[in-house]
Amino acid sequence: MFRRLLAALVFSIFVGCNVFAAEDADRSIAVVNNEPIMASEFNKVLIPMLEQFKQNFPASEQTDARINEFKTALLNQKIEDVLLRQEAKKRKIKVSRKELDDGIAQIKKRFASEAEFNAELKKEGVTMSEFEKKLEEQMAVMKLVEQTMKSRVKAPDEKQIRAFFDAVQVKMRGGETGLSKEDDDMVANVANIMQRMSAEQVKLRQIFIASPKGASAADVKAAQARVDLVKKALREKDANFADIASKYSEDAASRARGGDIGVVVKGDLPAEIDKVVFNMNVGEITKEPVRTDNGFHFLRVEEKRASKVFTFEEVRNDIAELLSQNEARKAYAAWMQELKSKANIKINANWN
Repeated sequence: MFRRLLAALVFSIFVGCNVFAAEDADRSIAVVNNEPIMASEFNKVLIPMLEQFKQNFPASEQTDARINEFKTALLNQKIEDVLLRQEAKKRKIKVSRKELDDGIAQIKKRFASEAEFNAELKKEGVTMSEFEKKLEEQMAVMKLVEQTMKSRVKAPDEKQIRAFFDAVQVKMRGGETGLSKEDDDMVANVANIMQRMSAEQVKLRQIFIASPKGASAADVKAAQARVDLVKKALREKDANFADIASKYSEDAASRARGGDIGVVVKGDLPAEIDKVVFNMNVGEITKEPVRTDNGFHFLRVEEKRASKVFTFEEVRNDIAELLSQNEARKAYAAWMQELKSKANIKINANWN
C-alpha cells in the first residue's frame, strides 16, 4: 500500500514544492493552527486543475457556482493536508534515509531518464533538497495515515459479508434492503454490477457502414454501394471478417481493432442488433446487415457467454474488500473531523 500511495505523489510534489513563489498581491487564504495557506501555493495547484476541468466539461457546466465549488473542495483538501502534516510532526513520525531513497527511486521511474527528472525540477524552480524535504513530509503523512487506519479499521467478519451478499440478492430481485441510504446505494451499485456480469453476453466484431436516418437519397445510394462491396468481400473464399472490417468499416474505433467491439451485455445494444446477435451461433456472420438509425451493421459472433448466478463463495473476497474499503473511508472521514474539531482554522477566501 505504501508504494501505491507513493506513486500518486509525483504531481502533488512538483506542483506544490515552490510554495513561496513571489507574487505582488500574495495573501493567506486560510490559516491552520497559525500556519498560512498562501494564495500563490493554492493557485499553483488550482490553475492546472481548472484547465483540466474546462477541457473535460462542456461550457454550459463551467458556471461560477461550479468553479467556486471546485475551489472550495480544493481548499478543504489543502487544509486537510496541512493538518495531516502537522499531526505527523506532532507524533514524531520518522522516515528513514533508506525509505526516502526508495521513494525518490520510485518517482524517478516515472521519468525517461535522470536528465528528464532534473529538468522537471529545474522547470519548477525546485532544488533537490527542497524536493526531498517535501517528499519526506508526504511519506511521513502516509505512515501516519496507515498507522491510524490500521488501529481504527477492522476487517469485516463472515456475518457482515454474508449480510451484504444477502442484501445484494434482495436488491437484484427489486426488493427493499431496509438499510441507510448510503449503505443501500452501495448495495445497489454492487447489485447492478452483478446483474450485468451474470447476464447473457456476446463478444462481437462489426463492419459498420454509416447511413444515418434522414440522409439524402444520394447518400443512401452511396451507402448501399458500400454495403454491396462488403457483401462481395464477405462472399469471397477464405474471407477474413477482421481484415474486411479493417478495410471497410466506418467506425474508426473498432476498425483499428479489426472490427472488435468487445463483450456486450444483453439489453445494452440497439434492439435491432440485440434481437439478432443473441440468436446467432459462435462464428456466424449476419447474411444481411442489420439496419439501425445510424447505418448498416455486419456482425460476427466471436464468443457467447451464458447467463449465470454468482454464488456467495465466488464473490465473498470481493465483498470483503469492498466492505473494508468502505469502513476505511468512514474511519478516515471521522478521524479527519476529529483533527478539524481540535484545530484552529480560519478561512479568509471568499469566492462569491
